[in-house]
Amino acid sequence: MEFKVAKNTSNYRVFTVKLLSNGARIKSQLQRQLWQAIDRINTLPRAAQLTPKTVPLHRVSTSNYVCYRSAIALKLSSAWQQTPLDIAHQLTDALLTLSQEFTDAIGINFTVEVSPPGWILLGLSDRALATYLQECFKIRYFPSVSPNDLNEKFHPKEGRGNRENSQHNQPDSDQLFPIQYVHARCCSLLHLADEQGLIEITDTGDGGDGEDLEELFSVTTHQSPITIIYPNPIPWLQDTGDSERELVRLRLTHPAEWDLIVQLFDLLDVMSASDCQRWVKQGLAVSEAYEQFYKSCRIWGEVKIHDLPLAQARLGLIGVTQVVLRSLLEKLGVSAPRAL
Repeated sequence: MEFKVAKNTSNYRVFTVKLLSNGARIKSQLQRQLWQAIDRINTLPRAAQLTPKTVPLHRVSTSNYVCYRSAIALKLSSAWQQTPLDIAHQLTDALLTLSQEFTDAIGINFTVEVSPPGWILLGLSDRALATYLQECFKIRYFPSVSPNDLNEKFHPKEGRGNRENSQHNQPDSDQLFPIQYVHARCCSLLHLADEQGLIEITDTGDGGDGEDLEELFSVTTHQSPITIIYPNPIPWLQDTGDSERELVRLRLTHPAEWDLIVQLFDLLDVMSASDCQRWVKQGLAVSEAYEQFYKSCRIWGEVKIHDLPLAQARLGLIGVTQVVLRSLLEKLGVSAPRAL
């Protein structure tokens, strides 16, 4: 994604973000943009030695807002002999300059704000979040990790003999089964919703009634995930009467819905790193968040009858969960079962 400014206010700037449709993670793309802005401002040795992955950027825990915070201005203050606040403002200006070099940016809003003593805050508006969730259906599969590489990442300190004795050099099956279960549960619910007319899906999978447990941890044959083709787009946003309003709100407001959303963000972010243990740990966090979401947020019954768009938005979130977990399982080289 790239930045292109849309408007200014006294406190922050609202950028238009070019969102790639190949599953690019927000955190890694923002780090790259900040890294390019640093190089544009100052090429001091310390700045030049930074890489995109070493640019500090962390998602801030909030109840109903997806926001990232960077301390890069504080990190550069000593080397540049400037106050963090001045550097932060220069970096936001550089982001604007960089964004003007891209003319094909598509529109989702991303706010950038400077906060004392030099924090750079980057947040997704509800409209932007809705666009991002919709684009998640287009995530391409990550290449699966080879057995040797996978074992090297899971057991970097073990000797070669121990690594060769590990079963197929794969993570423990007990670790991955909860993730596979949630993936299968998502598939079942999407099929049920399709049968009842809430949504329409396309599924090129085998549609089997289950899989042999011995096959659950075999390398996958790449099949397309279930895709929701109606409604398209998912009614993520509340109806306001004016589809162009900037302050339109996300339909998903329950704490359990937001927790699942941010856990999915974090999983996509960590999958850009090489630490497989973090992939599994965050995949389990998504699985736990999904279970709480399903317990707390109804889809059928009164919700289906009286608020069909909300039911469809929640099914959309289930669809995104299925796509992201499938990408994780394929990256780990194991089966993503549609039923258990």
